[in-house]
Amino acid sequence: MLTASVAAILTLAVATPAFAQAAPSVPATTTADDNTGLGDIVVTAQRRDERLQDVPISITALSAADLDRAHINSAGRLQFVTPGFSWGQQGSDSFPAIRGVRTSLVSAQNDPVIGFFLDGIYQSRTQQQSIPLFDVARVEVQRGPQGTLYGRNTFGGNISVVTQQPGKDLAFGVNADVGNYSAVRVDGFVNLPISETLAIRLSGVYMRHDGYVHSVTTPGVTLNDDDENAQRLAIKWTPTSALEVVVHAGHWQRDDAGAGSYGYKVAGTLINPATGYQSINGVPYAVNPSVHNGTAIVNGVDIGVPVATGPYENNWDYQPFEHLLENYASGTISYDFGPAVLRSITGYTFFRAHRSADNDQSSVIFQNPAAGFGSGVQEPNTSSAAFTQEFQIASTATAPLQWIVGAFYLHDRVNESYQQKITAPGTITPGFKASALLRTDAYAGYAQATYAIVPELKVTAGIRYSHEKKAFEFADYANGVPGTYDFGAPYSQTSGAPTFNSTTWRAGLQYTPDRSLMLYATASTGFESGGVNDTGGSAVIPSSYAPQKVNAYEVGAKARMFDGKVQADFSLFYNKFRNLQINVYTPLVSYFGSAGKARSKGGEIAIRTLLATDFHVDLTAAYLDAKYTTYISRNNFFGASNGQDPVSVDLAGKRIPNSPKLTTTAAVYYELHVGDEAVVTPYVSWMHSSGYYTTDYNTALDRQKNYNLVDVALRYAPNSKLFVEAYGNNVFDKPVLFSGVVGRTQRVQVSYGPPATYGLRAGVKF
Repeated sequence: MLTASVAAILTLAVATPAFAQAAPSVPATTTADDNTGLGDIVVTAQRRDERLQDVPISITALSAADLDRAHINSAGRLQFVTPGFSWGQQGSDSFPAIRGVRTSLVSAQNDPVIGFFLDGIYQSRTQQQSIPLFDVARVEVQRGPQGTLYGRNTFGGNISVVTQQPGKDLAFGVNADVGNYSAVRVDGFVNLPISETLAIRLSGVYMRHDGYVHSVTTPGVTLNDDDENAQRLAIKWTPTSALEVVVHAGHWQRDDAGAGSYGYKVAGTLINPATGYQSINGVPYAVNPSVHNGTAIVNGVDIGVPVATGPYENNWDYQPFEHLLENYASGTISYDFGPAVLRSITGYTFFRAHRSADNDQSSVIFQNPAAGFGSGVQEPNTSSAAFTQEFQIASTATAPLQWIVGAFYLHDRVNESYQQKITAPGTITPGFKASALLRTDAYAGYAQATYAIVPELKVTAGIRYSHEKKAFEFADYANGVPGTYDFGAPYSQTSGAPTFNSTTWRAGLQYTPDRSLMLYATASTGFESGGVNDTGGSAVIPSSYAPQKVNAYEVGAKARMFDGKVQADFSLFYNKFRNLQINVYTPLVSYFGSAGKARSKGGEIAIRTLLATDFHVDLTAAYLDAKYTTYISRNNFFGASNGQDPVSVDLAGKRIPNSPKLTTTAAVYYELHVGDEAVVTPYVSWMHSSGYYTTDYNTALDRQKNYNLVDVALRYAPNSKLFVEAYGNNVFDKPVLFSGVVGRTQRVQVSYGPPATYGLRAGVKF
């Protein structure tokens, strides 16, 4: 169907006489007219092209050149240039965090809390945020809830990726990268003008590297490798000056070992040394409490088997796999009829993530009569088929009134299964399986307007109404034939279709005395969708839970100083969260609930400078104080404490995970001209983060201490078409804790970011 549609567009476009073309899309960064200052930055955060200087929102906008310079080939590396943004990951699960809003729940029942958009199309699974970035025009990170113009699941902010559009000139380019861990990365593009009104752009990337996590007990078991490829087709048709049609289609595939399902190593557990039993108030012991063989005894209690302590070591005896697949197509039709532009944005995305892990995270062979325990394997398998349709009509006037009105629809069908099998020889322990089918239909209507009371003073108001229906079907099995994934009839089946409604709004003032200074103050709200539970037949588990919501307040300033040689963005914010969603565990199933309240406050600053001709220094800093204010949680350690621990714990006052109090970054680069055309560019970037926790419990085992990361590069470009570069990322080989979770038998499972990597890059374009 897609091929036929593309062919029809091509045929019609070639046959269409040439009319004046629509204005080309504005790049993220443009050069200043006098070439003495930093260029303006154009963003689309308010669903129209505007100077970053004029938008009353905290935004980091990165051009293609910015992304290339900082080696940002995935969303995770955005933390090196974005104040208030941090990144965590475990396997294919991504955990972005902004201003105290952190991703923690990634199952089928849960939606993202940080929105991710690819060419304007919403991506409904957090795993999709790890898609490789290539041939990208710009990336925008919007900090703070975007509940009016973007709506659902932009609870903490947005990441918007805009790929390169086809242009009117014949062009091609290719980049190649080789490095340690046998790393190879090749990406390229071809731009083909078919006629005066039609152009096509083809681009792709292939990358692989060996794993950097190894089992110390089972030679050959390796994790955290990479083997993936992606391709994209873009078509742009402008038959008249008023009409523009842009079509995208793409494919992404990853087939490698991955990094397990919920952390690739056991850090240990908490033990009360006076009793030998586990306790939420205990001290850390580097043992796996799922396995007992008499090697670690405390006060007469076998507390588990000692685990590998290196950040890139584990004790697995199973080689996992990871298979990701995404196919997508989207189309945007824009028609400018004078006073307003009418736009249709349509997208369809199929995504699948199938991966496996060592169920007990140990090489010790053991059996246990309890379902789901013992030496074995676990396999989560998720697929999503999402269709979105959005209509917008927006004014073209810039003063005194700007407005936009829109409607949005999403249908997302998610299938997910989680299954375990016990593989110990002669096992009699049955396997366990939970399956889920969820169908979400989400509708929304929104409007926002900005009015200039006087030219220097503008007021903005916006509102959005959202209605969602989530139909679900769950089935649970605890009768798998030992050692297999063969299951009989489920012991529990549940279904339902709850609905959720949310109204979000935005209001603000901005004062612009001149083009070099803008002051603003805003109040806004946002929400993450409510969800549903697999009750497992239990009457005490709620079948659904409410949306979590935020009230956000922000004041800020954006300034250009010293003839445009310094650009600075400042912001102060305060957020109040309620109905926060958490994961609660039971012996056979887990469920989700709206657990409490939190607040975050802080400030951010981003400064770009051109201190001298071709000498750039870019700085960011973010202070964040993010804590829970009301949060009664089930104590996962209660069942293993021999009755010594409380059933529940009060987490009020605990710090929100993945929310360091202070982060700072600096990037320095100098373009040294040699001869007529050649340029040598040394580049150094530094990131400092204060300590943070990765679980709600805030234990010593899930804490990352203060750290510093340094990247370096040296590029030689003999002309504007060629370059060669030597680089090193994380040159001091600092392991950084990316994620933590309290898993089965209260073992704390963790994942770390990449070690030091280095290599050579080269590229050519014409």
